[in-house]
Amino acid sequence: MNLNPVFDKEIKRNCRSMKISWIVFGCNLVLGTIAVISFFGEGVIHGYMQTDRYRMPIRCYMMMSYALFLMVALLIPGITAGSISLEREKQTLDVLLTTNLNPWKIITGKLEASLSMVFLLAVSAMPAVALVMVFGGVGFLDLIALVALLVISGIFIGSLGILCSALFKRTTLATLMAYVLLIFFVAGTAAIVMIASHINVLQNEAAGLYDGRSDIGGLVYLLLLNPFASFFSLLSGQVGNGREMLDICNAFGDYSQSFVVNHFSVFAAGIQLILSGGFIALSGALLNPLRKK
Repeated sequence: MNLNPVFDKEIKRNCRSMKISWIVFGCNLVLGTIAVISFFGEGVIHGYMQTDRYRMPIRCYMMMSYALFLMVALLIPGITAGSISLEREKQTLDVLLTTNLNPWKIITGKLEASLSMVFLLAVSAMPAVALVMVFGGVGFLDLIALVALLVISGIFIGSLGILCSALFKRTTLATLMAYVLLIFFVAGTAAIVMIASHINVLQNEAAGLYDGRSDIGGLVYLLLLNPFASFFSLLSGQVGNGREMLDICNAFGDYSQSFVVNHFSVFAAGIQLILSGGFIALSGALLNPLRKK
């Protein structure tokens, strides 16, 4: 099997780095602490497995899943934002571009190396997250879906970081802009939807047509760009009643019959993968030394 040379080099460098080991250890320590506090803290309560206590393993699973997503969201931009800009600062980018590798292979190799970190975190965390399977409610396929969405979120967030790394020459600025873009996609899309809803309510009140709810139409589909919203929708389907995301969207209009909203996490994952491909293609174009300035 022929590996991408850039990916091969990055993996070998990461394997020799103690930083990666400490990151994995720290992430699993956080997850293990959540599991211990949840299980043993509740275990001292009399009637531990009565019906009103059975939600505890599910809450534990949710907390560990959100902790994993938070780790990916915090770590990946910092790793990918320096992938190209660091090569510039070390004056090795020009040497890399003179090899037989085209710019897109360089970009994909850097992204694959970042995704290996996501996959390593997700797989190493599975023993802790899988504790909930002892009590039921979450199956093996749910864990596979969780890992798959984490990887997709990692691709999306990582492609943002690589785009910033290709666009900005300094690693500090590239890292800052990667986090700014991530905040826009997570908090900014939600803010735009809520502001549009508020404006719609004010307009309806002024026209005397307000019936207690807003209707922002297709603008609610901006939430499909939000990686946290897609992750929330997946967990809602696994451990909730599956209608939480629909209820949130229905606060901005009537989307009960919307096929997209009723399959929110699937469509969100697909759209984020498409956007990731666009970001990677743009990064490769920016890195191409033959492009017109």
